[in-house]
Parts: sequence; C-alpha cells; structure tokens
Amino acid sequence: LEKQLKGVEEASKAVEVVMETEAEAGASGYSVTGGGERGIFVKDVLKDSPAAKHLSLQQGDQLLSAKVYFDNVRYEDALKILQCAEPYKVSFQLKRTIPGAEVSIRPQVPSVEVKGPTAKMAKMVMFLHLCL
Repeated sequence: LEKQLKGVEEASKAVEVVMETEAEAGASGYSVTGGGERGIFVKDVLKDSPAAKHLSLQQGDQLLSAKVYFDNVRYEDALKILQCAEPYKVSFQLKRTIPGAEVSIRPQVPSVEVKGPTAKMAKMVMFLHLCL
C-alpha cells in the first residue's frame, strides 16, 4: 500500500502540458532527436537563441506539429516545404473569395468560418484537414 501511495504521489507531481508558441521568424538555436513512432523531441537549445527566447523551447519538449506561414514566402521555398510534407498528415488554412450568391456551407466541410458583411459574404476562411 505504501508503494502505491508513493507512486500516486510521484504521478501527481508530473504534469503534461500542450502549448502553442507565438509565430516567430528565424527559429534557430535548437536541435532535435527521435523520429518515427517515438516522436520528435528537442535535444538541445542554445541559451540566448531565438528558439529559447521567442519560442520558449526547452530540452525534452516534444514537437507535435509546426506551422509554416506563407505570407511573403518565395514560390520556390513554398514548393519545397509542401513537397517535403507530402508523405505526412497535413492541415491547411485557406482563404477563398466567392460570389455572395454562391455561398453555401456544406455539412461535409469540417470547419468553416464566414467573415464580412452578411449581405455579401465575400470572404470565407476554411480549415480543411487533408491527408496527402
């Protein structure tokens, strides 16, 4: 019984937290390890690097996913990123302009957010989960 109580006490001290960092350019100063079923983990973080300061990465953190923003990205760079991601699970955040008369939200679309004047409904932001 004493052994079980000690195990419960130790388990209650450990907390697993999932967080998303702010978007920052030039994430450098860290290395990763692992891969496959184990996952990808932060191996090392340089003390005063952008990864430590802006992204709050710490040794041992597991990287669950990464977002790459395409604002002001070169075509060649976007193409490389998309090609490298091809064999993996990917989700896209899309922006699409459609005529107001053609707006119809179909139930099979996982998550749709319509922005703008309700009379026009000219802009639609759609989160579409794809597995390439």
